[in-house]
Amino acid sequence: MRLGELISKAKAERCGDRSFPVLSMTMHDGIIAQSERFKKAIASKDVSSYKVVYPGQLVVGFPIDEGVINVQGFDEPGIMSPAYNIWNIDASIIFPDYLDLALHGPGCMAYYADKMRGTTARRRTLTSDSLTAMSVPLPDINQQKHIVGIFDAVRVQMNACRHQLSLLDDLVKSRFVEMFGDPAASPKFETCRVEDIADVFVGVVVKPKQYYADDSKNAVKAFRSLNVGEMHIRDNDWVYFTQEGNQAASKSILKSGDILIVRSGYPGTSCIVSSEYEGCNAIDLIIARIKDDGVLPEFLAAFNNSTRMKDLIERMSVGSAQKHFNVGFYKQVEIPLPPIEIQREYLAFQHRVDKSRFVVQQQVVKYNDVIASSGIAIIGRDELV
Repeated sequence: MRLGELISKAKAERCGDRSFPVLSMTMHDGIIAQSERFKKAIASKDVSSYKVVYPGQLVVGFPIDEGVINVQGFDEPGIMSPAYNIWNIDASIIFPDYLDLALHGPGCMAYYADKMRGTTARRRTLTSDSLTAMSVPLPDINQQKHIVGIFDAVRVQMNACRHQLSLLDDLVKSRFVEMFGDPAASPKFETCRVEDIADVFVGVVVKPKQYYADDSKNAVKAFRSLNVGEMHIRDNDWVYFTQEGNQAASKSILKSGDILIVRSGYPGTSCIVSSEYEGCNAIDLIIARIKDDGVLPEFLAAFNNSTRMKDLIERMSVGSAQKHFNVGFYKQVEIPLPPIEIQREYLAFQHRVDKSRFVVQQQVVKYNDVIASSGIAIIGRDELV
């Protein structure tokens, strides 16, 4: 059924001088309370123009082709950026939780990528006409609730895996601070700026869609924020460039060992380009290419993922409705420069932890298989690997 038969544009209601919790849109966790995501409020102090979003309403954000479209699932109203569009859902036809899942299914995600508009990669969105013209799979209401029930049960187990992965990430970060100290306090080693050890540039930002291929055959994978995890690549939800498009965007053709860094959403999140992804491209990501033989790419990526870098980004982004990583700022960041032997020691520790991570990720793969076989392939934001 056409989405336009299931939703209708909500009348914009502004916060004014009232008090509501501030909500944020995330690519992987949907709509969350801003206080859960950031230590400090990043919304503008003046939220009077923010839109009130009620439970069960659909919020459409950007970049929509990365799944930034969600149902407000809290028990009370909240406020969100005035840039987002709010829609009412006809709950007599479609179960809101089911719609939230369906809108992250592969068919809808492919539709967004094909129909999106916007010259700047991180502002990609759809016109209202294009959005409402999209077809959504619609089983009967009981089957919708059955699918949601299966998904919710599996999600409990997936969240347990998420927690285990988070603990492993914290272990790696703690080891980093233990070995290399905090450059802001009393650094154990000499420091240097990022631009001293790496060439830093940005992937395709303006009109990336002009390079898109109609299908993946003989095409080139293009990394987006969705494909970058902390020290690992998320091998799903790819877009593809044509061979010609890849050459036209040759500046951002990737090499093995390049560091990919997220600019918006979860800025600073970094991974390493492995040999199998050499020759791919990147959309709206910072790319750091090591030029100093005394620095391992994994060390710089680990620093990017550290709590130190997250604190720096948070301070830089205060006052912004959406956190965004400035390239010029990143080039000037001071990092410790330990001997290469100590960097290798840290890397060996990280590899040991990665073995444990792999075991947990394999369990997640099994859960994703259960979801995919539930009648609708809705892995979307709860994909962990």
